[in-house]
Parts: sequence; structure tokens; C-alpha cells
Amino acid sequence: MEAKDSIAKLIRALLDINMPAQRQLLVDFLLGRKSRQIEEYELFDKETYGIGEMNDEDFWSSIIDVAYENGLLKQMVTKNNALVPTAIGKKFAKKPKSFIIPDDESINETESDVPEIDPLFEQEQRESQINGHCVSPLAKQHIKLITAIDRHIALEDFAESEGLGIDEVLDDLEMLAEQGRYLDITYFTDEVLGADCMNELLDYFESSSSDDIESAMEEYGDIYREEELRLARIVFRMKKVENGNYANTKV
Repeated sequence: MEAKDSIAKLIRALLDINMPAQRQLLVDFLLGRKSRQIEEYELFDKETYGIGEMNDEDFWSSIIDVAYENGLLKQMVTKNNALVPTAIGKKFAKKPKSFIIPDDESINETESDVPEIDPLFEQEQRESQINGHCVSPLAKQHIKLITAIDRHIALEDFAESEGLGIDEVLDDLEMLAEQGRYLDITYFTDEVLGADCMNELLDYFESSSSDDIESAMEEYGDIYREEELRLARIVFRMKKVENGNYANTKV
């Protein structure tokens, strides 16, 4: 099934909402329902309100699953796992490309429970089995990133070679941590931040009630740049992955 237009509508709607949105709020917005939250935030005045009214709730719930599993959406851990578009998702909305959902992932097949997110290696395996139909836009990029890290290539050099911004590489690393994939980037952070600064920031994230960047910027914004704080947070999250207590497996 060609899902290009549906996924583009989903991301455009989320961008129009202009804030992290829980799944039900997003579905209500797409269907043009005036729920309590829709009324509270006056979202019914948005241009894309009701853009998906030709389909039902099961359809959009499944499209959300597909978009999340393929790296076009991510969840905000500090905002009750509300959804926001990734950098790749925003690019997709601006210039949609063919997005084929194989028959075994038909959106007509829905379950009452939210499906578990596949580990990255399962995404890579699935992509290799469908003869060139790209159902995982980030899989190849993630493979390249993982290979670069294994070879201890500086993240800035990798970003430049792939035509990406460093913020997009950090988005990918955060996504991999959320999916439970451990990667050791200390070879890079030791160069950028140094061991002493890294230990200071790791102690901060460990003792803080939240690891959101806004709070970290309030605490250290006059000392560190945002990307440096994000790097430290990624190391912190990867350590939690390594210890088996940080992996978001559901939307």
C-alpha cells in the first residue's frame, strides 16, 4: 500500500498543532473531533484540523505506528511520551516520497493494544526482505551512523559526509537510545567535552528529576552549548541502555 500522502498529512497535522501531542489528541485532530483538549487549545481553528476525516480512527492509529516505527515521529519522554516529528519527518512533510507499507503490515490489521516497536536489527532485516521498497527511511542512515561510531569517526565529520546537520545526528542517537540500542560515543565526547566536564554533566543528569534539555540549559547554558548538553544526555541515556533500564518500546 502506498502511504505517502497519509503520512504527509499526519506530520503536517502534528506540525500545525505545534506542540507535543498525545496519540488520542492527534487522532481527534485528524478526524475533526471537538474533544476537550481540542476545545481547550482551540485547535479547531488550525488549517489541517479534520484533514484525515475520510479515514477512521483505526486507520490513523496504524499510520501513527508506522510513522513512529520508521523514524518519522519520536516521543518526548519528559512529556508523557507525547509525539513530535523528527527532523526526517519534517523533511518528509515538505517533500513526500513513495512510502510502501508491505501487505504483512497492512493498516487494516489493528490490535487493541499498542504494538511493540521493533528493535533496529529487525527493521534492517525487514528492509532487506522487501526487494528495494523503502519502508524504513532511517534504517540505512542508522546503519551508516552505527558503522561510523564503530570506526570512531567524529560525529561532525559523519554529519558533513552525509549532508546532515549535527542536530539531525543527535536526533538519530536519541532515537536509537529510545529503541534500546547501546552505542559508545565517549571517544567523541572525550574530545569535545573532556572527561571532567562529562563526569560533571553525567552527575547532573543522574541526580536531576528530569533529563530535559530546557532544565539543563537553565543550569548550564552559560557554560555549555545545547549540542554539548545533548551529547552528555545521550551518553547518560546510553549508559542506562547498557544497564538495561532505559528503553522505550511503546508509543
